[in-house]
Amino acid sequence: MFKISKLALLLSAGLLGTNLYAASSVEFVPGKYIGEANGRNGPMKVEVTVNQTKITNIQVLSHRESAGLSDAPLTQLPKEIIERQTLKVDNIAGATFSSQGLIKATQNALSKATKDLSPLLLTTLPVKAKQAMKDEKADIVVIGSGITGLTAAIAAKEKGKNVLVIEKQGMLGAGDSMNISTGITAGGSKFIQEHGIKGKSTQDYVDHLMKQAKDKGIPINKANVETYARRGGEIIDWLEQLGVPFGRFQEDKYFHITKDGSAPGPHIMKALKAEVEKQGIPHRLNSKVTEILSDHGKVIGVEVSTPEGKYKVLSKAVIVATGGFSASPELLKRYAPDWIGRPTTGASSLTGDGIRMAQAIGADTASMEQIKVNYLCHPLTKKDGVSLTAITPYTVLINHDGKRFVDENHPSINFKSKAMMKQPKHEAYAVVDQKAMDNLKLMRNYADAGYFVKADTIPELAKKLDVNQKAFIETMDNYIKDCKEGLKNDKAFGRKIQYPMLNPPYYAALVTPSMQSTYGGIKTNTKAEALDTKGHVIPGLYAAGAASGHEAYANEVGFAAIIGLTYGRIAGENAAAYVK
Repeated sequence: MFKISKLALLLSAGLLGTNLYAASSVEFVPGKYIGEANGRNGPMKVEVTVNQTKITNIQVLSHRESAGLSDAPLTQLPKEIIERQTLKVDNIAGATFSSQGLIKATQNALSKATKDLSPLLLTTLPVKAKQAMKDEKADIVVIGSGITGLTAAIAAKEKGKNVLVIEKQGMLGAGDSMNISTGITAGGSKFIQEHGIKGKSTQDYVDHLMKQAKDKGIPINKANVETYARRGGEIIDWLEQLGVPFGRFQEDKYFHITKDGSAPGPHIMKALKAEVEKQGIPHRLNSKVTEILSDHGKVIGVEVSTPEGKYKVLSKAVIVATGGFSASPELLKRYAPDWIGRPTTGASSLTGDGIRMAQAIGADTASMEQIKVNYLCHPLTKKDGVSLTAITPYTVLINHDGKRFVDENHPSINFKSKAMMKQPKHEAYAVVDQKAMDNLKLMRNYADAGYFVKADTIPELAKKLDVNQKAFIETMDNYIKDCKEGLKNDKAFGRKIQYPMLNPPYYAALVTPSMQSTYGGIKTNTKAEALDTKGHVIPGLYAAGAASGHEAYANEVGFAAIIGLTYGRIAGENAAAYVK
């Protein structure tokens, strides 16, 4: 084996005269080595090839990460590790768990090739030098690249406008878009019509939302809600044309679900990114908009900060699609103080940037108190977790005392979250049977990742959990008995039994309430135009998705994804009409 000096490393990397690597030496036994580690959704396996002194190749052999969400880390990080000859590389912003899985799997492989990994672990990266950046021009700037932002960009481009998308993360769709795990709601889609599903027309969906709001006493903006509800079916049809594989429909929630039960978010993002590529819409990654520029109350562009420096993009319109503020301690303290310090299943990028920038030029806000706390968060760390929301209609919630404590199908997610906060340790076990796993590919991946405990019988499952075993067995036996008797509602809580628990084996995942999403933001009208504090339109400023509340109260009336998609399209269309 041959040792390579720090100087040789620097010379070979061409880094003399820049910030220097800290590695002193490294040596490998030449060959190919297999390494494994868990990503977000399950095991990841890589093959790493080394010669005596260098990592020469990294190949991802298998993984279960979500398509789209994992593309950047699984393609970019191997190149960066090889180029820099270090494991000290940054996670791809927005894909932390996939990034960490790739890095750890590579480290696991390299640990078999050398006795001393420390040079690779201690290496620091060179800092890019600041440089003068050139200002740019565009008809329309879209801030944010989730489902809302990309839909807006595509809609504006279809109208013949020059559009630029700016994203502060290291990949498109790095916010909450990739985390959409259940379905997309809409009435009147071609899917509904072609499958002969009755009572789910566009008007039925509008009526459904209005009834939800009335029954719950929620002060929605009826015009804004009806506007998106009437175009939802059109959006579903469009997504199917782009290749999103909807194949099932859950009637009680108007859910369009993928054929295999996989999370729709990655499918939608993959389709939108392909369309952005097809349309030739430029985008800038790792670029943070720090200010919306205006002149005499009229929007004229944005200021952008990058690792290389700052520049301006002068434009005739700006669409804010930056998401909410679930990762902003400052805003949560003000609007949702009860949920400070909880783990989050939302994206770390959701810090309310767009809302604050719009406020700085006079925009009003609406519905800022509207949040979504996800009671089905499986904690991975004290700060982060994964959402198991897709198992909602299948699950039974059992606390550490071995007892149920809420109607698991109660329509309010926040109600169930508050109920769980009253339980020992503020947590419970979500119990499902094999039927849930058969129907939900994402949950099968999570089970393989070790997020669920599995057992053939209820008594066996009880032994594996931190519960009062006697009470747990009794509670589950009573619920399963109700299922076997064919009851529509269970006896203990009157819970609607949509999927009877009749198919062992059984699975249980520890869950706790987490901060997930916020649904308040820039006040807008039916055209997605931003309004100032006097109710006047701010010329050239548009907002959609979670950056704008739309006063639609998505956590209690309808669902956020279709609001973001529909108002993204509306924002793009109207911004294009404004730009002449």
